[in-house]
Amino acid sequence: MLQEDLNFLQVVSIVTSRLGCTIDSVDIDGRCVSITCPGGKEQESKCAMAIGDIIEGKRDSANIWALS
Repeated sequence: MLQEDLNFLQVVSIVTSRLGCTIDSVDIDGRCVSITCPGGKEQESKCAMAIGDIIEGKRDSANIWALS
């Protein structure tokens, strides 16, 4: 497994954990993650946006708090 694969998994794991969501499945090659959040679709959207912003390196994003 490549370092960038591990970094992707680490970001997904940390963000979903911090937001109280669970990872249902991961497609490491396609960088796709299926998550479930107890807060419903709104919470799932926040989680997905936080993961995307962090992966894309948007340090000024409001979603970076998910790593703090």
